[in-house]
Amino acid sequence: QLQKDITDRAPTRRVIRDDTSTASPDPVRTQHKHPITMAAQLASSAVMAPVARRVAQARRRAPSSRNPRATVCMSAGYDSVQARREAESLKVDSRTKQIHSLAELDAAFTLAGDKLIMLAIESEEECVMSDDVWDRNNVAGTENNKEQCRQLSASLARIAREADNVVFLRVEVLESGETRQIAKELNITKFPTYQYWKHDDLMWQHVGAGAGVAAELSEGVLYYGGQGAAGLNVSDYVTEINSRNDLGNFIESCAAPTGPLPGFDAGMDVPCEKQLAIVDIGVDKDAPHGCLHIFPAVLSLARNTQGFTRWARMAIDKNAETADIAREFGVDTVPSFVFLADGKVVDRYSGSDRVELMNHVLAFQKANGIRLPERGAKRRMSTAEAKEIARQARERAKAEGRKTGWERTRRSSSRDASAVS
Repeated sequence: QLQKDITDRAPTRRVIRDDTSTASPDPVRTQHKHPITMAAQLASSAVMAPVARRVAQARRRAPSSRNPRATVCMSAGYDSVQARREAESLKVDSRTKQIHSLAELDAAFTLAGDKLIMLAIESEEECVMSDDVWDRNNVAGTENNKEQCRQLSASLARIAREADNVVFLRVEVLESGETRQIAKELNITKFPTYQYWKHDDLMWQHVGAGAGVAAELSEGVLYYGGQGAAGLNVSDYVTEINSRNDLGNFIESCAAPTGPLPGFDAGMDVPCEKQLAIVDIGVDKDAPHGCLHIFPAVLSLARNTQGFTRWARMAIDKNAETADIAREFGVDTVPSFVFLADGKVVDRYSGSDRVELMNHVLAFQKANGIRLPERGAKRRMSTAEAKEIARQARERAKAEGRKTGWERTRRSSSRDASAVS
């Protein structure tokens, strides 16, 4: 089950220099499968107004097909599929603030407070591909590019619908008007551009559409916003470490025994000294793609190994204390993972290979004779029960005057008649 949840992609790491609070001075575009270094130090907050500060920070940055025969329509809770779509559209509209001026942008940032802000700057007139496909699709106005951007915009709408603790802002840049001025002030020259802001700091940026971009942006919401689909909160499973005191409390804690999770055959009851405590060490500002890419695996492992493992995350650039802790752990690349048991370091891993991370956890589990719960066999309903459900579906479709995929075939009807006789 863990292997199903944790799918591997290309590993990505970032080397931490002696001054861990300063990013690489080379301004480069965000790349999909390579380390990301987008800015030098951010502008000082002590001397700049919010809008001017955001402008200064931004200027330091460089710019499946569906098988119709296998389709199952789900519209539980709604009278029709159209009603469901309209309800979802209304929810997306209410979750995404359309920005038309610099004043509205500043107001949205002020009202966001401590929440993560995802700022989408898009254009119907222009669409470039991300760096992965830059050479193959370098004409921004091609119809193929525009279709890629439309698909990406639809994917972001789904993210906005789920992550209600993240503020979503959208700027539709036109040929003229104040929205073009917003892009100019933020030094954005290519569309679409997506930015993540927190506490008036530009944390991360991606330029362009293309394959895999929607997944990467979703990972960014999870990494920076701490929220996943269906209201999943990262803090329920992963501890935030901001000081030595936080680290000490985490190491000394002990996971309580857990009952069986739905679908599994047993719970977990592991002695404290055999429990594995894992610290995920990364950075906040200009995090490389590897930090974002592996974080869903961290959350999946934390959820699926409760009672055996405890998980925490720490950003090296959070403050001087976290930077000192990382140095004492000997961390020089991110993402890095430090594994502790009974207060001692027992293993390390640096990289963003999701399967490799899982293997480190399972190796400790096997070495210590810990049995993880296994997924129980699913009980299927009887044929009679299935036929009754199909009959009800046919009758409902007939009453509504529509066709349905639940019609009986001639063969099944004749077989049923023979059984009755």
